[in-house]
Amino acid sequence: MTTTGTTGKRRMTVIDALIKYRTVVILLLLIATFTILKSVFILPTNLLNMLKRMSFVAITAFGMTFVITLGGLDLSVGGTAAIVGVGFALLLGAGVPVVLALLLCLGIAVALGAVNGVIIVKGRIEPFLVTLATMNIFRGVALVATGGRPVPIVSAAFITFFGNGSLFGVIPIPVLITAVFFTISLLLYKETKFGFFVRAIGGNIESARVAGINIQSVKLLTYIINAVFAFFAGLILAALMSSGLPNIAVDLPLDAISAVILGGTAIAGGFGNVLGTLGGALIMSTLNSGMSVLGAQYPVQILVKGVVIIVAVLLDNAVRPRN
Repeated sequence: MTTTGTTGKRRMTVIDALIKYRTVVILLLLIATFTILKSVFILPTNLLNMLKRMSFVAITAFGMTFVITLGGLDLSVGGTAAIVGVGFALLLGAGVPVVLALLLCLGIAVALGAVNGVIIVKGRIEPFLVTLATMNIFRGVALVATGGRPVPIVSAAFITFFGNGSLFGVIPIPVLITAVFFTISLLLYKETKFGFFVRAIGGNIESARVAGINIQSVKLLTYIINAVFAFFAGLILAALMSSGLPNIAVDLPLDAISAVILGGTAIAGGFGNVLGTLGGALIMSTLNSGMSVLGAQYPVQILVKGVVIIVAVLLDNAVRPRN
């Protein structure tokens, strides 16, 4: 009888451990699977390239963690990233200095985030509907501004710093930028009143209102911060492509949301996990890299990503009552 009780207890402990560290478990299983199927996957050059290609997804996902924890959603981050890349390339082409062009594009990104926030807060419209609309509007602006054509970036220094440069010839600079944003996000989420307010509003908006939290201001600031993160993601994408592309980052919202949910952030809001989001971004990057190494076509990759989101939401629904 005691043995059964002990075994039962031990079994539950293992299950709980698997649930708690599910992001790590999934990541390790994927790495092992792709390595077995194609040994080239585990080569250092491929892994470093995978991390570099993960950078813009991870940075966007860090910002999305705050939005989803708040109980919101932002489908427009891909359009924001496209406008940033296109705008920066056009400004450089017009003779604007690099630093000034960066500041102007940062201002544009802040304005785009504010547009989302104001419409959601003042218009009292669901974030999904608002950002679905602005996703198309922002993308349309990028297409109109360029006539649908790529705009070359004429600054080699920018391309090196945000795209193809590396520290000691080994660590890609985009990976270092990701590490900086991970640290900022972790501190912002855990150590500031803003992070507490985001969790409080996502957990119970009425209780947050009674507690005196300025809900509208926090929501507005959250969408602005998310747009700033998308701004940096857009810079990295533009540098990697050496041009502003109006059709870039179409999959960015899907990848970022997948990373956030896979990382353990509650889709209903109230609980976020910045470290888990990093793990989720690694999972998405591993999937992309692994499927590319195996020769999977783009439609197959999109299909797999859709399945991943459904599985992640099902896991979230199954796990959340236990936490």
